[in-house]
Amino acid sequence: MQLPVFDIITQACRDTWENRRDFAAFAFLPVFVVSIVATLMAAVVGDLRVIFDNPGQLPPAAVARMFFGSLADWFARFAVYTVFAVAWHRRTLVGPEATTIGAAMRWGRRHWRFFRRLVFLFVNLFALMFFVSILLRNIIPLGLALSPMLISMGLIYARVALVLPAAATDTPMTVVESARLTNGNSWRMFLAVVVLPLLVILFGGIAILIVALPLADFIGASMTARFLTTLVAQSVNYIGFAVGITALSLAYRKLTA
Repeated sequence: MQLPVFDIITQACRDTWENRRDFAAFAFLPVFVVSIVATLMAAVVGDLRVIFDNPGQLPPAAVARMFFGSLADWFARFAVYTVFAVAWHRRTLVGPEATTIGAAMRWGRRHWRFFRRLVFLFVNLFALMFFVSILLRNIIPLGLALSPMLISMGLIYARVALVLPAAATDTPMTVVESARLTNGNSWRMFLAVVVLPLLVILFGGIAILIVALPLADFIGASMTARFLTTLVAQSVNYIGFAVGITALSLAYRKLTA
């Protein structure tokens, strides 16, 4: 079947807005935790751009600190996203009555399953992108190949992403089964579960910049200012996540009906 992609996008945006109280309740703790971790890691790790600005000039201890600090930061991001995503998928697919705030914040076997699948997908996608970039580096400049590579990775993710709502609802599904169910809907899935949340995050980020830039001199560059900026940015990110998760849940429901 062909997914009614624009109906899914419209419904995902409308559902997130109409259930903004649920969103605030489910997203508050993940946003707060990831903002604290990101702020602390930025203070401990420092600016990662120095690796690219001064390659080979950093002491091994500093490189190790940056590597393990970044790893801890990403682990925390994936973990808190898992807590939110499982609750939001279940709110859409199982029903609001099946997901209380207490249950949503309590890590269990279902979350481990979702977390493993999420990490598996992203690790394999980044590994594939890395190897493809190595193969193409002598054929085409990386700058020209980057956009097609990112779109290809997005299309692959969109085809296999049904394993995530399946994990959230305790339904067995493999990436092969997900690819089979989404056959013929690659671009529709890509628009709904990749492009849509990225656009929400992008336009939300632009709005934050417009508001925050005039306040930059006032709030300064303290840890508190960095935390508040990160908190606002993560709030916008989670709005995008909520819209994308809802769209993925709606696509999953239609393709598995």
